[in-house]
Amino acid sequence: MDSPLWQRLRKLDWTAAGIAEKEARSVQKLMQDLASHKEARAMKASQKLWNMLKPPTPLGPVLEPFLIEVRGISTRAVRREIDDLLKRAEE
Repeated sequence: MDSPLWQRLRKLDWTAAGIAEKEARSVQKLMQDLASHKEARAMKASQKLWNMLKPPTPLGPVLEPFLIEVRGISTRAVRREIDDLLKRAEE
């Protein structure tokens, strides 16, 4: 079985992708919140991630596979938010 999301996020070499350690920790927490079964928490995380994905940023390509994964376990409303995040990540 694959490692949990939080574990895989922590194992990433964020600095190699040009992402500062402080920002990486913040993104890891937000991705965990986005995967939450509590819709309000997930929606709040999606809004914060939207702001962090403002171009130009190296976060988009790093987060894309995780966003796709989280989308598969999310409610309809959160999936719509993740779809928007995926579009923004491609900008």
